[in-house]
Amino acid sequence: MNVFLITLLCITQLLASLCDTHTTNYSRLLFIMASGEEELTCSVCRDIFSQTHPLPCGHSFCPTCIREAWSAQDEERTHFTCPQCQEEHGEVHCDCCPSDTEEEQKQLAVKTCLRCEVSLCAQHLQPHLERPAFSTHLLVDPLMDLSQRRCQTHTEILRYYCADERVYVCGDCLLEGGHAQHKVKALRQVEEDLKVILQTLLRKSEEKLKEGEQILKEHGDMDTTMTDSLKQDDTQVERLSSDLQIQVKKLVVALREITKRERQQVIARVNEDCSKVREDMSRVLSIQHYLSSCWQSPTPSCSSG
Repeated sequence: MNVFLITLLCITQLLASLCDTHTTNYSRLLFIMASGEEELTCSVCRDIFSQTHPLPCGHSFCPTCIREAWSAQDEERTHFTCPQCQEEHGEVHCDCCPSDTEEEQKQLAVKTCLRCEVSLCAQHLQPHLERPAFSTHLLVDPLMDLSQRRCQTHTEILRYYCADERVYVCGDCLLEGGHAQHKVKALRQVEEDLKVILQTLLRKSEEKLKEGEQILKEHGDMDTTMTDSLKQDDTQVERLSSDLQIQVKKLVVALREITKRERQQVIARVNEDCSKVREDMSRVLSIQHYLSSCWQSPTPSCSSG
């Protein structure tokens, strides 16, 4: 299995969560299809993947499980085996470099051609990239052993995928086997289809990111506006409070003046009334004294009669 496809599918699985249910189900279907007989579970712990660590052999494991499995292997080994198929993974050297070159001096391979069944360094890879004759060759990340990618029946490289039976097949399987009437796609076409899906998911994720950034910006602007408005409100409240305090003080002073003036007016009226009453009482006393004197002293006209 092309490890690039595995990587694409893992990314697709993550990005599909940002999209609608239909896209998510389709991405899950593609992941299961590309995983062959394996479901979305780690073959070591049997848990559903939350994160995946794909190996060049096509098998995927939880990062924790693969670390524990490899840590249990010999530390002096330069190659580590897949816990499921026991395929070794490590440095892959170019098959086209001179065979008499020392092992440590050989160039490391950067790609493996599934058509030519060779691993190529950067220098020997150039013809595959430049010449039209190699344009249909499928290049994958460096592989140590291609035997796991050969048809057990025809010993040919598995270059096709049968969607009906969910298995990988070779060219002879299409001609001589029972897959002639099945829905079969070349791995390159599957890869291209996945790229289209991935581009769609990436575009949707970018749109959602931009939408989120716009919402955050609007909320940030709103927060700034609310902060400025709160400061203005606080200033207005402080100014209003100060004005109210001044007005209350003026009102208290005015009320005191009014109360004082009214009290003085009342006192003045009371004093005036008291003066009038005293004058009246003085006149009444004078009249009373006169009457008393008249009553006590008889008049001459009365005594002579």
